[in-house]
Amino acid sequence: MNDKEEFVPIRGVPFKATFNANAAPKDNLLTGSAMDKHIKKELERLTTLMTESKKELNTKDKDLKDVKVLLQVKEH
Repeated sequence: MNDKEEFVPIRGVPFKATFNANAAPKDNLLTGSAMDKHIKKELERLTTLMTESKKELNTKDKDLKDVKVLLQVKEH
């Protein structure tokens, strides 16, 4: 909102907010069920990413003289 009380895009931001009239009002709260589901989903995704990355970063039993192996380790 600008100084004239008009809604205008934020300069340099590629995102646009949208709203759903059918959404429950409690889902608009930071403590609502939608945020709870999002946080749980993100934590699960990050946990999986960290577990997979940790496996790939382990250099034990890997031939570190092989360039392809080193590149796989580097990717993670």
